[in-house]
Amino acid sequence: MHAMAHEDANRLALRAAREVLEAASAIMLDVGGVSVKVEPMAPPDRDAGVDPWPTLPGKRPLPGLRVERDGPWPAPRLLHCSWGTGEVDIEVRVGVWRGRGRYEGQLALEAATKPRNRQLMWVNLTQRISDTQGQRRCAVSVNSGLFVREGERDAWPLTSALSQSFRDAGFKNEGATRFGLLTILLPEGRVEEPSGAFERLVRAALLKLSYVTRGESNDVRGAPLVDITEFQRLAASSPPSTDTEPVEPGMSSAAQPAPEEVSAQDQLFFESVWLKHFGAFSELEWSEMGRINLVIGTNDTGKSQLLKILYVLARSVEDFTARMAADRPNFREVLADKLLWTFEPQNGQLGELVRRGAPEARARGIIRNEEYQFTLPATAGRSATDLTEATRDVLPQPRLSSLYLPPKEVLTALDAIAAVREQLRFFGFDNTYQDLVRAVRLQPMKAELPEGFRSVLHDLEALFTGRIDEVEGRFVFQRGGERFGMSLVAEGIKKIGLLARLLENGQIRPGSILFLDEPETNLHPRAARALCEMLFNLGKAGVQIFMATHSYFVLKQMQLLARKAPDFAKLCCLQRTPDGVASSFFDLAEGLPDNEIVDESLDLYEEDLRATLEE
Repeated sequence: MHAMAHEDANRLALRAAREVLEAASAIMLDVGGVSVKVEPMAPPDRDAGVDPWPTLPGKRPLPGLRVERDGPWPAPRLLHCSWGTGEVDIEVRVGVWRGRGRYEGQLALEAATKPRNRQLMWVNLTQRISDTQGQRRCAVSVNSGLFVREGERDAWPLTSALSQSFRDAGFKNEGATRFGLLTILLPEGRVEEPSGAFERLVRAALLKLSYVTRGESNDVRGAPLVDITEFQRLAASSPPSTDTEPVEPGMSSAAQPAPEEVSAQDQLFFESVWLKHFGAFSELEWSEMGRINLVIGTNDTGKSQLLKILYVLARSVEDFTARMAADRPNFREVLADKLLWTFEPQNGQLGELVRRGAPEARARGIIRNEEYQFTLPATAGRSATDLTEATRDVLPQPRLSSLYLPPKEVLTALDAIAAVREQLRFFGFDNTYQDLVRAVRLQPMKAELPEGFRSVLHDLEALFTGRIDEVEGRFVFQRGGERFGMSLVAEGIKKIGLLARLLENGQIRPGSILFLDEPETNLHPRAARALCEMLFNLGKAGVQIFMATHSYFVLKQMQLLARKAPDFAKLCCLQRTPDGVASSFFDLAEGLPDNEIVDESLDLYEEDLRATLEE
């Protein structure tokens, strides 16, 4: 029996999701022995003229859905949930999977905290309906699986405790970490007992609340709903679970893939980017990014520009999220400031970033399943109001972490960078340097690193048989009993030491996005190849990496590593043409395409061969 077509399943999924949301009402729930009062709140006013109907990257319509037939898009339900000692606001909404691949364009019921948008549940409706083609009832489940976080060695103690909470609450156990949530009647797409389905959905979200947030945000006001301290202690101290544990893939290790219904926020990174008339690019659309992403091209083809615009988008969302509790920032202001101080246009005008002759530049990126975009007119000055069509309903991204490592090392110039940027506010060291300086100065964590990160840290320190330490506010390199100031340390050692420091203090962690601009600079080819293997292992441990390079050693080593991991490592080739910079994209596992780096290496070999024959 063939599965139902995506388009047909989407129509039924939208109908079912609408029924659940329309059943929202005030209820009292028992959650782990605690009485919780759930009250729907009035939805926020939408901006006039803003169409809430979602699209896929490139403004593509959702498969099988049309606003004129299936609209309006179901409004999210904001729920105020309170118990004797605390409270939280939770938004229940229809989610769209925007990443490329099997689930692209599918619909889900999603629950997330407000205002920081920590995703509690992602319940895929489209795929469940498609999988039950030919049957009259579609059972939809919720997943209790959890990901490893900082300070944890294994998430199984937490997952096991949460699963028991679901069983105690009366949810039907349908697998190691799956519990029955609702039933959709086919082929009509109606929900069996919508009010009961809404109640179970909210109960499931509240059961997961303490386990998912783990005290990481200020969304929960007052005492947590459930005390999970003991399970967190076990997660920090227990060895990783073995294959004999009844746990689904991805639950116990950040290095393993996980089912899409576990959490889009914990799985996805940058999914795609589209640029129009930005800098060197007339138009660029990179729609299938991997965990490792290499960018190559000759000088002046926009490699650093591409990395920086990706960094600006990610870091703006990160900074916006971090500032929410303090000063309620305007996303447009955060984005404009990040653009100005990252690109440092010559005359200090944002309009200088627009490609010459174009009226405006546009950028759009999908980060962790959410779309962020802006339009920049060529007449723009320094003000945030000069940005038009910037994302309005900005969804923050808890735990998003991004760092940019420029070609120049920073350990020798930490104080100078801080003085120029934080005191004098001069152009010279752009925002990538300032953000990096702040990250480097953080002290090493006391908690043990996850296994994959400990292994990479050990390999980094073994590469030069030493380590970077901070002594009396100054960084030094220690090898055996000897200690050297940064001015006496080789550039390559400082680069490796910087990476090690960022691993030690948790600034590179599962879920991080790491940008590296020519990391092979000042490294011996053997060290550059070793670094590539470590970066590849970081990718497997849960970090997304974007790296610009001119090195054949780096390119070839990454291609060799990628052979065992199809769709894991991607290559972006940039080439200057009369019309601007052209781009092409490849899967490194399929081999190296024709490019200037390989061509020059072959030309050098052939020149050497000819010279040898002529002797």
